[in-house]
Amino acid sequence: MTHPRHLIPLLLLLALPGKADAESPVHAGAAYIVDLLGVVDGGRQRGQAAEGRVDAWIDVDGTALGLEGVTVHIDAMAIHGPDFSGAKANTYQVLSSVEAGTFAHLNEAWAEWQATPGLAVKAGLIDLNSEFDVTETASLFLNSAHGIGPEFSQSGANGPSIFPRTATAVIVRGQSGRKHLRLGVFDALAGSRAEPLRAALRLPGTTGALLVAEAELPLGKGQVQFGGWHYTNHFDAVTEGGAPAVSQGAYAMVEGPVTQGISAWLRVGVADQRANPIASYVGLGLTTEQKGWTFGAALARAALSRPARDAAGNDPALRKTETVFEFTAARAVRPYLLLQPDLQYVMHPSWDPTVPDALVAGLRMKLSWPAK
Repeated sequence: MTHPRHLIPLLLLLALPGKADAESPVHAGAAYIVDLLGVVDGGRQRGQAAEGRVDAWIDVDGTALGLEGVTVHIDAMAIHGPDFSGAKANTYQVLSSVEAGTFAHLNEAWAEWQATPGLAVKAGLIDLNSEFDVTETASLFLNSAHGIGPEFSQSGANGPSIFPRTATAVIVRGQSGRKHLRLGVFDALAGSRAEPLRAALRLPGTTGALLVAEAELPLGKGQVQFGGWHYTNHFDAVTEGGAPAVSQGAYAMVEGPVTQGISAWLRVGVADQRANPIASYVGLGLTTEQKGWTFGAALARAALSRPARDAAGNDPALRKTETVFEFTAARAVRPYLLLQPDLQYVMHPSWDPTVPDALVAGLRMKLSWPAK
């Protein structure tokens, strides 16, 4: 569990007025999410776990300080929980989006300048997935694959700049109506060189750069996204003894309302097989709201690359894909409390033919402050 002293900064933030009036330059908030998970059948072994995350943030409007168009954002987190997805269910795609070990860290610390109505520049410690590869409809689900595609999240020495390890970056956003263009330069190494779980502030590109570009265009009442990413440095090849390889990839997503009360999305992504074990990914799903509940069904399918299968001894029994079906329902029972029962069925966990398909039941509880 997280040591109580790690929560002191978060508790101090809670002392700030969360529902400040519109004229206040300071706004703060906090949330606590806990996922109770249990392997009901199959997987590596039966077992239960609690995965949790305390998240507290503060936003400062620089206009009150004479900095017109500038916003400052700081986000601190403390997370707790064991390795449930790997140790119990044996899955590669993490079953809880808050599962990441036990430690406290600074997640984001950035300043943004809205230069014109259509142009903004952001710099600092930034979560890449807050700007790129965001699928709003998929945010309902617990499985981390619906936050950012695993063909992208697998990349980099410590992963790209996403929860729970972020990196410094500079992002430029352009907008014209419903058309958006986002360009980002992230430091290639998320976290500190000596201690990956600790945040490190250094100029983007110090350890190499992760370049990301994304275009978002309107499609009826919905939207379509096209994105690509590329590391300037090379990584060890998946195939033993292979030459250092380039890590890069691309993704596309379409989402939006399909009928009255139903929204859906489809996302596909690919990654360079020479440096990444996952060659491709497909995620899709739909959500609907009924009588105060939000219901959802989703699929996440990660395909193992040919070099990765060769590196595993080219076992003909090795599965080519790991597929997760997720069914969930969420309801705000109080303005500050959300409850969300969840069920996930994993076919071919970690592509391992010796591990049976896993059935995992869960319950997410989320406390938010200020209450919505």
